[in-house]
Amino acid sequence: MNARRMAWGWVLALAALGGCDDGAAVDDGTFEPIGRGLDAAVDEAVSPPPPPPDGSPTLRLRFEPIEHDAGALRITDMAFLGEGGDFVVLDKDGEVIHMTLDGDGARRLGAFTVGSVWADSDAGLISVAVDPDFANNRWLHLGFTTSRTTSVIRRYTFDPVTLGYDGIAATEVEVFEVDEPRAPRSWHNIGSMGFDDTGALWALLGDKVQDDNARNLETPLGGLIRIVPLPEGGHGFPDDNPYSDGMGHPAVFAKGMRSPWKGFFHAGRWWFGDVGLDSYEEVNVIEAPGDDFGWPDYEGPCPGGGCVDAVGPRLAYGRSGSHAFVREDERATSSRLRSVWVAAPYRPGGDDPYAGRWDEVVLFGDAFVGYVRGVPVEGGESFAVGHLHFATAFAQGPDGYVYGAALGTWPVDAPVAPSPIVRAVLDD
Repeated sequence: MNARRMAWGWVLALAALGGCDDGAAVDDGTFEPIGRGLDAAVDEAVSPPPPPPDGSPTLRLRFEPIEHDAGALRITDMAFLGEGGDFVVLDKDGEVIHMTLDGDGARRLGAFTVGSVWADSDAGLISVAVDPDFANNRWLHLGFTTSRTTSVIRRYTFDPVTLGYDGIAATEVEVFEVDEPRAPRSWHNIGSMGFDDTGALWALLGDKVQDDNARNLETPLGGLIRIVPLPEGGHGFPDDNPYSDGMGHPAVFAKGMRSPWKGFFHAGRWWFGDVGLDSYEEVNVIEAPGDDFGWPDYEGPCPGGGCVDAVGPRLAYGRSGSHAFVREDERATSSRLRSVWVAAPYRPGGDDPYAGRWDEVVLFGDAFVGYVRGVPVEGGESFAVGHLHFATAFAQGPDGYVYGAALGTWPVDAPVAPSPIVRAVLDD
């Protein structure tokens, strides 16, 4: 890697957390249909998408900042706790902040600090998963780095009423640890975590800047893992993991990933954005045990429309400033850097402030350029939805609204500003 690319890659890793290295711009307004028969074609012409078959309006969103006093400079993830309007946000440096919705805003209730967080470059406190039985056990699972080479998942009993906030950190129990002693930089860590509908804990792990990890079945790095956290600490493995028979690492469910920054589980599939190196950002879908997305042998669309031994991306986009995605967003900023993210479809139920328009629509966007787009779960063209710079997290609240968070300070020499928390509202 030359010095110019190293310098730009460091800046991106520091600011966008996902870890995207600068490379050659690709001005390709169209994409080949790739993946498992899903149409990923995007017309280069800038035009509005066709209306849904039922004639209802297309999803358009405005991300309105809400008043809050979290005090975090770099929010990396957020999650509602399933009780009233309480939620937590993670600050990259290691603070877990307890918030609650309050009128049109949110207020801070308290916080605890995770003691052994290594916060450097895109390393730090990155991801959170609320236990499915949180109402009874009060367990939060956190994904973070403890050194340049080591990533962990640890469990905490989040019970400030009984323990006080200072007492929560003392309940730490280690669930999972992975180390890559060859890692030259603290990039490509645990981008997202959650629980699937079997109760297994899943996590997306980057390759730790070692390309050969991505397709090596003996390491969980560069893939999606599924584990079963044990009450006493540590973990077991689901029987339906593809390598539970010992033919690979028993935690591995899917491989071939570089820097899977943000992802989610929806209707039996995992969606994730994989931050690229030279040419493309990818939105991928894991549909089957053992799926392999081809990094480092493939980046972006498969040559000739099909990968020989890997799953192609659901869609991929290049990095030119004249790309159609950039031109369709009047607020897009000029940047040579890219970092893809994805967010889940709306969960219907109760009052829906989005009138059904967000149902079965995945959001994706680019942190540096700021555009937000939607793509139907079952295939079809993507379309412009809105604009949000440096998005890092989304979570659906008990009031029916989806809330998001973003990095606070960018560029690195800008005045220090707190991370915004936003509410997504229809923008017609």
